[in-house]
Amino acid sequence: MIKAVMFDMGGTLEDLYSDEKNDRATAYALYEILQKHHMEVPYEAEPLWAIVGKGIQDYKKNSERTLIELKPEEIWCDWGFKDIPVDREKLAEISEEIAHMWETTFYDRSLRPHAAEMLRGLKEDLGLHVGVVSNTGSLFQVFSTLEKYGVRQYFDEITLSSIVGYRKPHPNIFRIACAQANLEPKDCAFVGDTLSRDVVGPRKMGFGRVFKINSFLTAQKDIGSYEVTPDYEVTDIYDVYTILKRELGKE
Repeated sequence: MIKAVMFDMGGTLEDLYSDEKNDRATAYALYEILQKHHMEVPYEAEPLWAIVGKGIQDYKKNSERTLIELKPEEIWCDWGFKDIPVDREKLAEISEEIAHMWETTFYDRSLRPHAAEMLRGLKEDLGLHVGVVSNTGSLFQVFSTLEKYGVRQYFDEITLSSIVGYRKPHPNIFRIACAQANLEPKDCAFVGDTLSRDVVGPRKMGFGRVFKINSFLTAQKDIGSYEVTPDYEVTDIYDVYTILKRELGKE
């Protein structure tokens, strides 16, 4: 019987979107952070981001291959600013600020329609354990974003790759989430927007139910073919609540 529901964050609980406007905004926001902390770099905002952004994309490709997530200071010092002469000690100190900015500026983020009602139903009506399992390069962004959306109170635990060091679909991030919930994988449902991370991982771990909902990121991340399928594909995230309510015999 399902006792817990765990969610991916970006693309699942949230709608995401990014285009050239976001890329340019990130360039200027990064430059503003460096200026605020009196850090000198030999480039203006857009040429700087052309170099730093490429380093971050190289890191993302590497982390998707290794499934290991580094800490913000390692990501930005060793990858983003690898070829930029800058005060490394100062950069390490502000790397979380930069990571948080990147995740909230490079992407437009908004809580999915009906997500708040769905979470309230899972928690208050069905009495389920509710968690997040998310790949993120920031230590605190997910916590503050859930607070901003007004839904933080529905979550019993939040498991982030930036904290545990493993990225989905690595089994260890799911093992940690289940351990924090004190539940076996068979007692848990997972909801995500990608086959490559959010269906492959929970399936290998033996989760009791797997849900998939498409997002802006789905086509980008699900390149190739996968020999896994979710139990349910939904278009409205509220359906997670109605399906589990029916399965648990509480209609």
